[in-house]
Amino acid sequence: MPRQPWAIEVLELQIPLATLLAAEAGQALPRSLQKDIASRYKDKLPSTTLKCFGPGRRTFDLLCNKNVKNMNTLNLHQSFRQSIRELSHTSPKTRPQPDDLDLSQMARNALNYLRGNPEPSRNYECKFSLGPLGIPCHHPEIAPPNQYGYDPVSLGDTDCRMDWQYTHMREMAGESEAESVERGVRRRVLSYLREDHLAWINPVAYIGQPIDGYWVGTWTSAKLLVSLSEDYARTGDLGARKQARAIFEALRNIAQWDGDKAYYWGIAPYKEGEWLLKGWCEEHGRNYPFIVEPCVRYGECTGDEEALDLARAFTEGFLAGSQPDQRELRIHPETGAFQRHVHCHTHAVWGVAHLGVVLGEQRYLDWARRVHEFVLANGTDFGWYPEFIPQGEYRTEICVVGDMVSLGAWLARGGWPHYWDPIERTIRNELRRSQFFLTPEFLDLFQRLHKGKPQGVLDGALADLRRLEGGFVAQASFDDWVSYPEHLGQAGLSRNGIQMMGCCPPEGMRGLWEAWCAIVEERPEGVFINMSLTRDHPAAKVTASLPEFGHLRVEACKSTPYYLRPPAWVERDQVALFRNGQQVPVTWGGAANAYVFCSAVSHGDLLELSYPVPSFIQTFTPTSVPKREASVTVRWVGNTVVGVKPRGKWLPMFNGAW
Repeated sequence: MPRQPWAIEVLELQIPLATLLAAEAGQALPRSLQKDIASRYKDKLPSTTLKCFGPGRRTFDLLCNKNVKNMNTLNLHQSFRQSIRELSHTSPKTRPQPDDLDLSQMARNALNYLRGNPEPSRNYECKFSLGPLGIPCHHPEIAPPNQYGYDPVSLGDTDCRMDWQYTHMREMAGESEAESVERGVRRRVLSYLREDHLAWINPVAYIGQPIDGYWVGTWTSAKLLVSLSEDYARTGDLGARKQARAIFEALRNIAQWDGDKAYYWGIAPYKEGEWLLKGWCEEHGRNYPFIVEPCVRYGECTGDEEALDLARAFTEGFLAGSQPDQRELRIHPETGAFQRHVHCHTHAVWGVAHLGVVLGEQRYLDWARRVHEFVLANGTDFGWYPEFIPQGEYRTEICVVGDMVSLGAWLARGGWPHYWDPIERTIRNELRRSQFFLTPEFLDLFQRLHKGKPQGVLDGALADLRRLEGGFVAQASFDDWVSYPEHLGQAGLSRNGIQMMGCCPPEGMRGLWEAWCAIVEERPEGVFINMSLTRDHPAAKVTASLPEFGHLRVEACKSTPYYLRPPAWVERDQVALFRNGQQVPVTWGGAANAYVFCSAVSHGDLLELSYPVPSFIQTFTPTSVPKREASVTVRWVGNTVVGVKPRGKWLPMFNGAW
């Protein structure tokens, strides 16, 4: 049967229903068809087992759920999981107030961290082992200081992640020139390259235990490939392009082959044909390598088509399971499910979605989408995603949060624009609330934990912490920066109470950058406004309102069609469009008809959307910790969280009243 624009195929295992027309990518069906499906299948649901994944399954479940009686709320139920109650709507206001979320300011704060983390006296070595509630806050313990570095876990990983973000955060903040710390970190990471054009590092960052000598880090080399490629795209520096090409060829030369499919032994270090499957890499050597996104990005920046060939070879290896001995770590090809460390999966999969968009390859997009849906099902609707599946405690990892923003962005560009909503919710909630500052609440707890120490010691510790402001707390619980409460205040990576490992802050910044780039996109069809986030872009000045006002203002800076996307939960017949102050009819267009289409827009025109905003309470049961059934309750206003229960005990992230 031909694939309809709003249909997904459903494999029925017990009752031969053949194909059920449901919603594709969260887009609602025509009302008449919704009612027909609900009536036809509601009695069969209890005796039916369906093999179906993603929003289509959620739509089917909702249509057959007697609790969803009002089809006018179906879009909202598609966007948020499990129970929704106390639902009300706020009508659009005539004088909306501007949103107080300032991504440029978040980037300026992030630059404080990027410039405060490296140590100039140690050749700009970066810090991984950070525990803000401990004294000292920097306390290497996974691998103690040795001849390779004071904090060896930072080598070839933390520093390379940070190197990506200096230019990104500067662009967001409106700063044009690199300063000394940024230049110092760049010199450090480039110094890892040898004559073979691969990055050689002491491999503690990858195996997690002290070891002598140097190994090739494919992960590190791939990070440098992206840095140099973006340098070339930004500056036209032919030397950077030449160096990037040499790294690409070197990475291709050490690929392992399964016919025409490529693989590495995960993120394991490499030397002379041997992969170091030791320590953490006893597992991570069976996990996915970070190689597809670097190849795609290199190809985009330089036009080198061979990069896409290698990216395709690794992707086909992912899908076919070419990498040996993955076992429970392998992504299930039909469900997207996997076990153990989430970041090693999502960091690899985001590039597959990117490649799927570049090549127009639906298989790659579908595979990546299933992974996204699996991780989302184990997380929350506000951007909290688990570090491990399964895990022992409810802890996120900001590295995963950044990955899910990148992955969601490419899925949205691949034809499912409803994925812009989880990205906006992640920025508004998890990333905004995870950015580290010396808040009054933090200072009060810090001083109580260390009340017996001399004032000079406290002053020195706080001075060190001010250099870390603007980073991101790495492993928050649902509503608390403190997720290791057993030994609060002790020096250590987690024993202090707050985990702030150095890999995570730059990945949170990548999430900010991805969202910033996606707010306004220029495409051949016109200018697309994908999210209700404020940004001054060359093609459009976008001003979002506070969440409760349901208003988006766009000043056109070009004469071209514009596409404005309201949130997917908005009921379409409630959307109003104003052009230069006059209400005009709404026409839908763009992918999945998810955008309000504005034709014949002239430079200087003012476009405005308004719509009712839902306020409601959502209750769901997290699934990443086995055998726990305690529910989490979230109070929402549109895409913004205003309260979470159970409330954090130590340093709550959401302070809304109930």
